[in-house]
This record gives sequence, structure tokens and C-alpha cells, in this order.
Amino acid sequence: MCGDLKIICVFLLMLSLLGDNYGTEGEPQVPCYFIFGDSLVDNGNNNVIRSLARADYLPYGIDFPDGPTGRFSNGKTTVDVIAELLGFDDYIPPMLLQGVEKYLEGGRVTFSGQVNNYKNIAQQIVRIIGNENSAANYLSKCIYSIGVGSNDYLNNYFMPQYYSTSRQYTPQQYANVLIQQYTQQLKTLYNYGARKFVLIGVGQIGCSPNALAQNSPDGRTCAQNINVANQLFNNKLRALVDNLNRNTPNAKLIYINAYGIFQDLIDNPFAFGFRVTNAGCCGIGRNNGQITCLPFQNPCQNRNEYLFWDAFHPGEAANIIVGRRSYRAQKSTDAYPFDIQRLAQLMSSCKDHIVLMISMFIMFSMVKGQPQVPCYFIFGDSIVDNGNNNNLITTAKANYFPYGIDFPNGPQNGRFTNGRNKADFIAALVGFNSSIPPHATASGNEILRGVNYGSGVAGIRDETGYRWGDRISMNRQLMNHQVTILRINSILRNITATRSLLNKCLYTVDMGNNDYLNNYLDPRFYPSSLLYTPDRFATLLVQQFEGQLRRLHSYGARKVAVSNIGLLGCLPEETRTFGRNASGCVDFINNYVQLYNQKLKVSIDNLNTNLPNARFIISNQTSISTGGPPIGFTVFDSPCCIISNTTARGQCINNGQTPCSNRNQYVFFDNFHPTEAANRAIATRSYTALLPTDSYPTDIRGLVQT
Repeated sequence: MCGDLKIICVFLLMLSLLGDNYGTEGEPQVPCYFIFGDSLVDNGNNNVIRSLARADYLPYGIDFPDGPTGRFSNGKTTVDVIAELLGFDDYIPPMLLQGVEKYLEGGRVTFSGQVNNYKNIAQQIVRIIGNENSAANYLSKCIYSIGVGSNDYLNNYFMPQYYSTSRQYTPQQYANVLIQQYTQQLKTLYNYGARKFVLIGVGQIGCSPNALAQNSPDGRTCAQNINVANQLFNNKLRALVDNLNRNTPNAKLIYINAYGIFQDLIDNPFAFGFRVTNAGCCGIGRNNGQITCLPFQNPCQNRNEYLFWDAFHPGEAANIIVGRRSYRAQKSTDAYPFDIQRLAQLMSSCKDHIVLMISMFIMFSMVKGQPQVPCYFIFGDSIVDNGNNNNLITTAKANYFPYGIDFPNGPQNGRFTNGRNKADFIAALVGFNSSIPPHATASGNEILRGVNYGSGVAGIRDETGYRWGDRISMNRQLMNHQVTILRINSILRNITATRSLLNKCLYTVDMGNNDYLNNYLDPRFYPSSLLYTPDRFATLLVQQFEGQLRRLHSYGARKVAVSNIGLLGCLPEETRTFGRNASGCVDFINNYVQLYNQKLKVSIDNLNTNLPNARFIISNQTSISTGGPPIGFTVFDSPCCIISNTTARGQCINNGQTPCSNRNQYVFFDNFHPTEAANRAIATRSYTALLPTDSYPTDIRGLVQT
């Protein structure tokens, strides 16, 4: 089960190693455990494909020993619990495929795709063992757990605005179609050695926080039309177990009644320690069910008392119960015709295959805890400035209260917001455990992990922002980067190593905003609007910017995320100065910006075509600021702090006045800059696109994985 409208079935095909039996030393009860399914069992495979269905960020994994691993829960999944009970001393590792690039263009791997990947694994096992009969004997002793079908309802049949299946089929007919396809995939697994199958039924999707948020008048009554359809599928799946057990030689299939187990938890929650069954522990909207957990969101504290972790997925406490009752049935209806423990007892020892399993573990194990790139270099204006303007002679500074009110170091950090800025969040999403240091103070070996060159009121053009005093333009930031490269080379003492490092780093560039705000749109100080039409100015600006990006490439940059310009006409300062149109914004400003953005996209294509190994992308700030559902904001057009009308016009007044208390509900902190909450949302969608229009041709996550 998955949360976003575009999330469909995700890939999980995993292999096991050796261990003990649920706290007692000894061999596992089976030699290996293959798992097929969706996000209910994913433990990291979606981390390596381009998908909106990801859970490798906090608060996911908050109660898991290794933190956010990609599990769609606060802790263990159901299959983690089953692996423990089967006797494995570690959780089943996710499969990492060589040549995984083919999945970067899509967002999921269907059950058919998972089966095809298993076929490749089976063939590798034959090569390792060296004998088809021995390999077949080995595979016949493994357990194959399959839990699919949820997304065929959640992200297909009950989404008529996107899929036609509910108009083509009645619920009964649709269940028949699913079971027919399911049967074919089981037969393929059987032909490639599988004999011991655990078929997990679909749970009560109609009782999930998402279904309640969308369909329940009181927020508690389950959507019965969804649950009835799920039961039709489950009944046919149970019948399929009987059919294949009778007609398939040596096959042993069992059915796990996840629906019934969940029914017990919903009917009598207090008996199992639950207090809340109709809302997610984290999430956004009604029942915390309209959007899944956001990065860095604080979940509920009493997590073991919540049946659901987010809009769709159970919490660890529920997963433990389901996993244990699947392994050892507590009621006769939990499993049919018997449970996983009985199925495992039909297997023989795995001693003869230790060498094989160690080889497979080495092949597919993951390296955890490392940033996705070795270093991160940040170019830009006040959106990303984290202190470079502090010591400049300029009024464009943010090293005074109330800026930084929610940042650990307070106002002296120089960020133009109440807390973290966009670059801080991107650094965290990429895997750095602290923010990238500003160029003004970066020293020693810390520059090896990157430098932030951002400067308030800076622009692509050198004259941009001069009326406010000193600033570090894009050209000067590139000069500073040259100095940094020399410093890195003096540390590494090898130009080849320096160049190799720079090629692997992430670079983000947020430039162009001030070339309009503090240049073209301010004819009192700048002649550009008198010299150039909007189209001509956009052309010249993009041409100059392309030249700067070429310089950055010549310095070793290969992975570069460029932000286009957002809807400047919707900034509180611009609507105050020019007045609002019917759209609520200043339309002519937004039209100017779109001329620039259109030309920038052509320029990025040109760079990718003509520069060797170049990977430039665009983070589309217009799409990010307008597309998709609201994420908890209630104030979209007013600043959180009291605004200055004199020095540093449009920024927070420097007189010690306290800003609004509900800062997480405001989009803007002052008349120009987002709040920390808005920066989090912008960075998250820049890193992992929510809509196809959020990025081009890929998002930052796709960029760093290349």
C-alpha cells in the first residue's frame, strides 16, 4: 500500500543469511526467504529507483535500529518479524541490482517485474552451485512470501479519475482478473524452483486513515465498498491456494488472513494495546491521512498506541502482531490450511548451503550511513545564504532577531528565515549530518564536504543588488569556488584526485531572482528595463547564466541542479508595491519570469547535449510552489514578522519584535523569504519530485544516483 496518487506497487525481492531462531541459537528453519510485495514489506529497494514512494527519511525508521532504511513504518515490517521467527539473525537485505538504471525512468516494479528479477537470481544460483538439480533442490526448501494486490485497489480500481478499471469491471470481475494474473506469476515462480508459498491476503484498505479521510463522514466508519472488494479478492486467493495445492506437484501453499487479523485489532484495540485506530501517527490532513509523513515531521510520541503509522501503513506494534500470528496462528482463521511455522517444518537443514548464502549476501548487501555524494557546493542568493553576508557592508543581512529564532545558533547564523533554509534541507536529504559551511568561515578539511557561497541580493548580473551595498554575485561566487578548488588540491595533493572528487559532488544554483527584484523591476536604480524588452532581458540573462554554468562545468562540476525562478509576482513585497491582479498576484511580473524560465530550459538542454558528462537539471520552483495539495499552511500571502519600511525594506524590522507564533502555518517569514516550514516543503519536492513538472529531466535524487 502506498500514499501518493502516483505511487503504485514497489519492488521487494530479497535473500537471507544465517542466524538463530527468535532468540535461541541455531540454524534458520529454512535456507532462504524470498519476499515479493509492495510498500508493506519494502525495506529499501525503492531507495535506488526513481519513485515518489520513498521512506528513507525521518520520521520513517525512527524506532528501527538503523534509522530510516526505506521501510514504510516507524520500525519493523511484518516480514522482518517473520524473518526473526524463522531464525535469521539479521533482517533480510534488499536486493540491489546491477544495471538498476533501467528502473530510474519508472516509478515502480510490478509483480511481473519482480518475478522476472527472481528468474535472474535463480539462474545465478544455478551458476554458483554448478548443477541445475542441486539448485532446484535448494530453492525448493526456501519460503516465498507474496503480498500484492493492495495497490491494485488503492492505486487503480478506486481511483476512477486516473484508471478505467472500475468502469470496465464489477468488483467480482476485477477480482477474477487479478487472480488470473496472480496465478500466472505463481506458476512462473514454480517453474523456477519455488515450492513453498505464503500468500498474504489484502488487509482492510477501507479502514486506513487515507480511506477514512476521503470517504468516512465521521472519520471512523470504514469504507465498506472498498473492504467488500478486498474480501472478494481474498476469498478467491484462498480458493487459489486449494486449487494449486491439489493440482501442482510438490507445491505447498498457505494463505495468511491479514484482513481477519486486522479486524481483531480494530474490533478490540485495547486488548492489543492500541488507543488510536483511525489516524496515522504522522501525516497531514484529516485523520493524518491525506498526505504521508513529511521529512523531518515530528510523529506522535505514543507510537505503540497507534494502529497506523501513516496514511496507509501499519506501525511497528501492529506489524509485530500480524507477523507473529502469520508465523504461529492464534486463531484457526489466521492461516489456511496451516501457518508459516508448520510450513517451515516441512523444510530440511540449510548447512550444505552456507557458502552459497554468504556469496549471495556479499553480492546484495548495502553500505549504510554514507551521504549520497562526497560533497555539496551551493551557489545562490538569500534563499540559501547561511552567513556569507554577515561581514559585508550591506543592508541585506539576516544576522539579527527574529531571523534564526528557530535555528540552534540563533540569528548570528545569517539565514534569511526563522530556521533552516532550502540548502540545509537538501544537504540533510542527500545524507549529510550537518549543514554545509559558508564560504566566509569554511576552513580546514571541512571544505572537502562542500562550501556554501550564497549571498543575499546577489544575481547573475554583476550590478544586480548594488543599491543595498556589497554582495557576492555569481561571477564572484565562481571565483571563490576556484579558490576552494586550490585549497582542496592542497589537502589532497593530487590534481587527479581533486578532479575526481569534484566530478562526484552535487552542485545547486539558485540565481536569477534578484536580477528581476533588484534590477529589472527597479528602474529608479537600474536602467535595464529602459534598455531591454522583457523578452530581450530574459535572453541576455540566460545567455550570461549559461556561460557561468559552463565555467562551473570547466571547474569539474557534473551534477548540477539549477532552480528556475518562482512566481515573484506573488511575493508579499511585490503585491504590496504593485497591487494584486484577479489572480492574487502581480501578473506582469510572473509573465516576465516565465519568459526567463522557458529560455532556461532550452539552455539546460544545450548544456547537457554539448558538454561532456554533463548532468544539469532544473528544479521548477513554479510547479513546486503551485502544484499538489496544501501541506499544512494557512497563511499564503502575508509575512510572519513585522516588516521594515526603511533600511532593508521588505525584511523583518530590527527592533526585537517577536514574529508570529504559528510559524509552521506561514509560507513567508518576511516579504521575500520562505519560512523554515516552506523551505522544507520546497527542498523535499526539489529532491524528490511530487509532480512530473517539479523537475526536468530528473529530480535531485535521480541526479545524485547517476
